[in-house]
Amino acid sequence: MNVPGVRPLPELTVVICVTDRVDEPKQLLDIYQKALEPLGKSVEYIYIVAETHPRVSDITALSGAGVRVIHMPHLCGETSMLREAIGATKSELVMTLPPYLQVEPDILASLAAELEGSDMVAASRIRVKDSLLNRARASAFRSANRLTGTRFDDLGCRVRLFARSLFDRLVLQDEQAGYLPIFAEHAGYRVKQVKVPQADLDRRHRSYNLRIYFAGLLDAISITFLIRFLQKPFRLFGSIGAALFASGSVLAAILIIQRFLGQSIAERPALLLSVLLIVLGIQVAAVGLIAEVILFTRLPASSIYRVRRIIEHVSEAQDKEMASHAGIQP
Repeated sequence: MNVPGVRPLPELTVVICVTDRVDEPKQLLDIYQKALEPLGKSVEYIYIVAETHPRVSDITALSGAGVRVIHMPHLCGETSMLREAIGATKSELVMTLPPYLQVEPDILASLAAELEGSDMVAASRIRVKDSLLNRARASAFRSANRLTGTRFDDLGCRVRLFARSLFDRLVLQDEQAGYLPIFAEHAGYRVKQVKVPQADLDRRHRSYNLRIYFAGLLDAISITFLIRFLQKPFRLFGSIGAALFASGSVLAAILIIQRFLGQSIAERPALLLSVLLIVLGIQVAAVGLIAEVILFTRLPASSIYRVRRIIEHVSEAQDKEMASHAGIQP
C-alpha cells in the first residue's frame, strides 16, 4: 500500500559499481532502464563511484528520480562498494550490472524468470563471436578459476540477480566480488548459471597489464584455499608436512643403511637435504595445527551454511492440540 507523501520501496535495486572501465553513463543508463521496463517492477538504480574517478561528474549528474549516486572517498574493492550500495536500499531483490555493456540488454528482464526456484542467477556470456585474443584471455582466466573446483564459466561477467539476504549472509573480501556465485553455492544457496548473448561493444579489443593476470591467479589460489580448507586447514598443511617428513625420513633411512655398509655420508648433500625435509615437514604441519587452534578459539560457533528447509512430522495428537490452541474445531 502506498502512503501519500512517502516514496514506495523499490521492488528491485540495480547496483552499478564504477571501478575503472565505463561506457557513456547517460546512454548506458537509458539502455538499462529501457531493458528492465518489461519487468513491471519499481526499479531503483544506485551508482557507486570513487570521488577520484575521472568520470565522477558525469555519473553524479545522473542522480534524480529513481537514481542515486554514492561517492566513496577513494577507489576501493568492488565488494566494499556492493556492501555500501546494498546497505543503502530496502529492496529485497538486487541486480548487479557493470558500468559498460557486457551482455545484450534485451535479456536482462528475462533473468527474473530464471530466478524462480533459485537464490541467485549468474549470467555467462556466449563468446562465439568474440575476438580470438579475448577468447584466449577468457579461457586462461577460466582455467585459473578451475582451481577452485567451480562449474561457472564466466566469473568476469557482473550481470547477476539475487536476493538481498544472500549477500548479507556471505563474508567476502574486497577483491572477491567476482567469486560471489562460488561463495553463495558453497554456503548452500541455489545458484543458476544462464548463458546469454554477449554485447557487440564487449567484443572490442581490451588490453590488461601482467599485474592483472598475476592478481587473478593469486585470487584463484586464495579462493581455492578458502573454499576447500578454511574449516579444516590442517588437512592441507598436514598433508604437505606429512609428505615432506616422509620424504626426508626415507632419504635419511637410506643414508643410515649406506653408513652401516661402510659408505661415508658426512659430506654428502643428501644428508642435509634429508634433515631439511624432516624439519620443514614438521614446521608446515605445525602451521596447520596453529591454524586449527585459531579457528577453534576465535571463530564463532555459528555455521557458515544455511538451512534450506525443515521437514517435520506432526502426529495426529499434536495436530489436535495445535488446533485447540488456535481455537479451531477439529
